[in-house]
Parts: sequence; C-alpha cells; structure tokens
Amino acid sequence: MRRCCRGAALALGGVLMTSLTSLNSCSFGTMIVYAAEDALTEELETAFQEDVLAGEENVETDIPTEEAMIGPEAEETIAAAEVMEEPVEETVTEEMQVPGNSFGLEDQEYQVLLKIVEAEAGGEDSTGRMLVANVVMNRVRSESFPNTISEVVYQRSNGNAQFSPISDGRIDQVSVSQETVEAVARALSGEDVSSGALYFRAVNSRSSWFDQSLNRVLEHGNHIFYTM
Repeated sequence: MRRCCRGAALALGGVLMTSLTSLNSCSFGTMIVYAAEDALTEELETAFQEDVLAGEENVETDIPTEEAMIGPEAEETIAAAEVMEEPVEETVTEEMQVPGNSFGLEDQEYQVLLKIVEAEAGGEDSTGRMLVANVVMNRVRSESFPNTISEVVYQRSNGNAQFSPISDGRIDQVSVSQETVEAVARALSGEDVSSGALYFRAVNSRSSWFDQSLNRVLEHGNHIFYTM
C-alpha cells in the first residue's frame, strides 16, 4: 500500500513538473513551480521515511526468536542430551566394597574368615595362612561340622571354643593384612595345601588328644595339622 502511494506521488510530481515548467517564464509561474517542488520533495521524504520504518518492522518480524528456532523435536533432543549428561550413580553392594570377596560370601562370613586366619597365623607365611583357611573351609564342607564359616569358627564343644582366638578375644583385636587377604582368596578359589585337614594345634601345645585321636598329616610353621 505504501509503495503504491509513493508511486502515485512520484507520478503526480512528474505531471506537475511537466505542466508547470511552461510557466517558468513568469514569476508567478516560478513560485508555483517552487511550491510544487517543495510539496513533492516533502511527499517523497515522507514516503521514504515510511519505507524505512516498514523495512525495520519487516526485519524485526522476519528474524525468528531463539524459542521459535527450537522446534518440538529439537527440544526433545536437547532434553535427552541433558539427561545423558547427568552422572550415573553406581550401585555398590556390600560384596563390592570388600577387597577380594568375589566368592559369593556374605560380608560377615568373609570378615570372620579373614580375622580367624589373621589371629591364628598372622605371623606366618602365605602357606601357613592358607592352611588355617583350608581347615575352616574343610569343616564347612564336612558333615561333622556346621555348614557356615561363622558357625564353624565360633563353635564350642562342652563349653570350649574350637579356636583359641575365640577364647581370648584376639579375633576382634586383629587388623587384617593384605597377605591374609591374598591367602584367603587362594583358599576360597579351591587351593588346598592341607591334605584335607580338619584340625590343627600349636607346635608347643601340651595336649595329647590330637595325636591319640586323630591322624597327623603335616606340620608347617607354628602348627601341626590332622584329619579324622
């Protein structure tokens, strides 16, 4: 619409200019020409300003906003990316928190085994530690003893503990070493260096019951080992 008005103004101006040019010979005609020129110039300036404003409005209207540039599919993609960036919390079980416990044992059972081995053979080499672990596990598998590690270690016969660290409380005072962890892991993996031993006693023990009632199979470090 504004372009049409501007065109009409230009056409009218051309006609006026042509018509009034012939009057330039007289002063009155000259004044009319000047007045027409001024009116035409004012009209052209007004039309030009309107075009400029219209162009600015079109520019503002044609530029899409940031929100308009993001369609539904893009919003879903961005939301999915934000979800993927969120840290994933790892599910950590008690078994995963215990180094070396990859044998399906409950944490309590595993800890009891580590502590009894440390209490009985913490000063011995890897074989000496393994032998104690072997005896405990051999008892768990035997029909003559309880079928869990805790029950085997804390078992009492006629009120007497089967393992001396239970009697004097050393089992709760030890700090399990890495050597014990490794020795227990080997025993739990099936390595048995005890020849199936179910009992052991200290070398300096004065008890004669072991040699009279059991079969001696080997001696290592501070202990002698027996089977039934």
